[in-house]
Amino acid sequence: MKDGAIKFLYAFDCYLLYVLSGVISSLGVVAYYSIAAARDVGELGASVDANSFSEYIADVLSGKSSVVLLVSYILVLVVALIVFAVRRGNLSTYTGLSYCRPISMISAVILGAFLNAIISFFVPAGEGQEVTVNAILILCIVLGPFVEEFMFRGVLLKMFGGAVGIFFSVVITSALFAVAHGNFSQAAYTFVLGLLLAIVRYKSTSLWSAIAMHMSFNVTGALLVGFDIAFDSVEIVIISVAAVAFFALACTGGRSIRKKRKA
Repeated sequence: MKDGAIKFLYAFDCYLLYVLSGVISSLGVVAYYSIAAARDVGELGASVDANSFSEYIADVLSGKSSVVLLVSYILVLVVALIVFAVRRGNLSTYTGLSYCRPISMISAVILGAFLNAIISFFVPAGEGQEVTVNAILILCIVLGPFVEEFMFRGVLLKMFGGAVGIFFSVVITSALFAVAHGNFSQAAYTFVLGLLLAIVRYKSTSLWSAIAMHMSFNVTGALLVGFDIAFDSVEIVIISVAAVAFFALACTGGRSIRKKRKA
């Protein structure tokens, strides 16, 4: 019991370290652009009051959330590499970055796209919302899912699993995943997404399937908003039924099907 409690606290500390990396990244980006703003004001020789300067900084920081995420992702990876190097652990083996069956990978990609389509039907994006495609956005779409899956379905799922078992680990990491996004309106579907990602990762025995599914989910979301694509109720029913089938394939990799055929 005591050993399990220690493992649980250690796992939660790792989660707090992940959150802290986001806070540090935010402060770093804010400091950098604030200094740049102060320098620009100084060069202009303008006399501004505190309120005007605050507004100026707010304008400079507008749209810099992608930069914060990018810095945070890089910081998490660097810290993880240092920790595993010090402990001389096998990063790939521990997090599940192992071989993934092609059927699992392909099914996970399709499942991620279908899930975003289903969610967009019930939780539509803001009307008139635009997606600005740039290098940082692309990096966040690709690097973000890798880092988040590495942390939540790789490191934390195993850590909490060692403390409370895989069932509760799936629930806990999914809840923490939802909280980490810091958006109450997204909490419900982010929690469900976390559950599905954790189950796919655990059943497929490879973290790559969850990474592929998460990347597909993000890319589909950007495409649906960018091209203003919407689905009607009939299409969503069809997509939902297909999503169940691809969820099973993503988890099993077609193993149960092959076994039946051999029998």
